[in-house]
Amino acid sequence: MELSERKKQILKAIIGDYIRTAEPVGSKALTEGHELPFSSATIRNEMSELEDMGYLEKPHTSAGRIPSPQGYRLYVDELMERPADNAEDGNALQNSVLTKVRELDHLIQEAGKLLTSLTNYASVAITPAMTQIAIRQFEIIAVDKMNFVIVVVTDSGTVKNKMVRTVAEVSKDEAELLTYVLNQTLTGLPLSSITAERFDIVRRAAGLTALLAPVAEYIAELITELSDQKVYLDGASKLLRFPEYRDTKKAQTLLDYMEDDRKHLLPATRKIDGIQFFIGPENGENPLSETSAIYAKYDIGKIGQGAIGIVGPTRMDYAKLSAQLSRFAKGLNKLIAETFLDEKDGNH
Repeated sequence: MELSERKKQILKAIIGDYIRTAEPVGSKALTEGHELPFSSATIRNEMSELEDMGYLEKPHTSAGRIPSPQGYRLYVDELMERPADNAEDGNALQNSVLTKVRELDHLIQEAGKLLTSLTNYASVAITPAMTQIAIRQFEIIAVDKMNFVIVVVTDSGTVKNKMVRTVAEVSKDEAELLTYVLNQTLTGLPLSSITAERFDIVRRAAGLTALLAPVAEYIAELITELSDQKVYLDGASKLLRFPEYRDTKKAQTLLDYMEDDRKHLLPATRKIDGIQFFIGPENGENPLSETSAIYAKYDIGKIGQGAIGIVGPTRMDYAKLSAQLSRFAKGLNKLIAETFLDEKDGNH
């Protein structure tokens, strides 16, 4: 059922007051605090109808009303005013230590920490599932005839390495041949294209060498690791400053749920388009059902998309925070393009 403009005005005023005060809102507060062209009786009737329609809730201990998740959803979809753009949040990235970061995962993790400090909310930073990332270079460094360091550089700037031990001695020529074959056969391909059949080519070209098995095992580990989305949580304790979490048992249940398995924080809709809101029960039947999250996407060219966002009580300043997050995501996209994408394209 479509809400009348009068109901929308009253709902918007209630949500604005409740975000600011964390106290249930009554008709008297609306009459005195807003220039609404309606009588107290009309406002009371409309509030009662908004409650019946599911947009407001009435706490047992109060005569006032608070917004429901359904009310917040209507607010962010239709009623919320978008603040004027301001570049400061995006520029904060450029002016921070992030400009010195060379590895993408580290950059995303540091971006989450900076977002927490800017918003004073818990932040969640999610890397893409990097199935389209490619290996740029392999290097095998001999420590002695049975111990080797395998170094792998990806086209996102990530450098991975591992010390492996062989079951038999490996000559310098064998190690050099395997390095050459790996670079000729497996570089420049998306990780999803490095299949068992592809590795058979390496096996045939490199010949029988004791180094082949540990190298193959490490590459398989690496593909699994890089293809898996990483979820970085920062500032979870910031939630404790909100009156919604004065109940220590409730707060601890939420913090434990967030910390124990950070995959819980992956948005319900994996593909984020622009700024997206996940309000209350939209986060699933779990301790997050009494929180809201706002996410923005960031792009890493052909590698894919990740997401960065904030988590807090459903009573949050959606307009202000979504605008901040939008500016921050634009700054992150710019920094990624300048630090990683241009380098890969040979523009630096």
